[in-house]
Amino acid sequence: MRTSSPESGRLEARLRDLGQTKNVIVPSIEPDTDAITEILTVGDRLVLRTKTLGMELLAGPCAGQRAQLAGPEIRVGSGPGMDLVLLDGAISRHHLTIRLERQGIRVVDMRSRNGTLLDGVRIVEAYARHGSTLTLGASTLRLSVASGTTDLPISSRDRFGALLGKSSAMRQVFTVLERIAPTAETVLVEGETGTGKELAAEAIHEESPRSAGPFVVFDCSAVAGSLVESELFGHVRGAFTGAVADRQGAFEAADGGTLFLDEIGELPIDLQPKLLRVLEKLELKRVGSNAVRKVDVRVVAATNRNLAEECQRGRFREDLLYRLAVVRVVLPPLRQRPDDIEMLARHFADTMASRAGRPVELSEAALKGLRSRAYPGNVRELRNAVARTLSLGDPDASTFAGAQPVEPSPFSVDLSLPFMESRERLVESFERAYLRAALDKTGGNATKAAEQSGLNRKFIQRAIAKYGLRS
Repeated sequence: MRTSSPESGRLEARLRDLGQTKNVIVPSIEPDTDAITEILTVGDRLVLRTKTLGMELLAGPCAGQRAQLAGPEIRVGSGPGMDLVLLDGAISRHHLTIRLERQGIRVVDMRSRNGTLLDGVRIVEAYARHGSTLTLGASTLRLSVASGTTDLPISSRDRFGALLGKSSAMRQVFTVLERIAPTAETVLVEGETGTGKELAAEAIHEESPRSAGPFVVFDCSAVAGSLVESELFGHVRGAFTGAVADRQGAFEAADGGTLFLDEIGELPIDLQPKLLRVLEKLELKRVGSNAVRKVDVRVVAATNRNLAEECQRGRFREDLLYRLAVVRVVLPPLRQRPDDIEMLARHFADTMASRAGRPVELSEAALKGLRSRAYPGNVRELRNAVARTLSLGDPDASTFAGAQPVEPSPFSVDLSLPFMESRERLVESFERAYLRAALDKTGGNATKAAEQSGLNRKFIQRAIAKYGLRS
């Protein structure tokens, strides 16, 4: 029988006080990895049945502790809000995420400071097995699939707004979105570039009581730091050089509707307290004015950064993070939802064929090729790959060649496309053309291009990589 030292007892009590773990001694079983999670019909509803994961701390400050945690997602770190809190100073606040999937136990390092070792090998993302060990900081824990199961309600929908997917990962997202859309809560949408964060924000707006109001997008990375406050909160005439008239900011423009703050991790640290006050009181002061203006705005923010780590590095305020993440939605990258590739590809092909005014289908060979590819750019990259396949690479779509311009004119409007897709294509075309001209003018100098165009240098650098402007 395992005995507990006074120190381990104090640690166990601290973990219970934080309310982050369900510490019990549990037997482990040999897993049937194909059934770690599965979607079942129970009565008249769908449920996600997931096994529970046993964790035994083999080394580190919490050595000797055991926990059993329900899936499908378990967040591990040293910060509050984690499903498993490890009191280890060498561990990041949100160090890693463990996902129980149909294929197995997926471990994802969340850009931690000291990295994660799976069975002694440093990983960014990999599948673990029953009995695998994870080393993070000074702690080592062993994973085991336990005998218990949990049934979680899951959406029966395969789309939410413009988001599409029939995989369990996307159905879990839709479940959360269905519940939060009718509320007034602030939402933080996390996910890699190209996963559809803006689509999620707009879908929340469209299925909310605010759908008749404005949906305003503010990209925190696309505005020079000196102009962000004015663009967000507005200014009065004479507030600064160039302020020749009163001007409302994004918050006032979104009054009665939803404000989408994209790339919130890029917001300058000195403006974060002001944003927090506006979120708390729903009132603001324009730059250069002492008059208080009330606003009625729901905020949805998005980021592809690990904001918990940004807090630890002093680049993001922890109190603002908690205020934004009243509800947290994580959009899975395409590599974690391969079952959706064919559905998405057919959707893009149908949309492009409709635009061209002639029917076209992706052949099985083309679909096989699309399914076999990696998509670091996620759904956006898949859409572009479908366009190239239809134009150049699919023998069954030869009549389509030349009918589908991959890069539409930024001055044309195609009413055969859904509004969101048409707008996204126009914006991308404009960004590419504008930034190419700006870089040509400055001899490829991103810093000078940012200064002359009033953009954030990081936005320019990401656009260079996104659009291949260096070449």
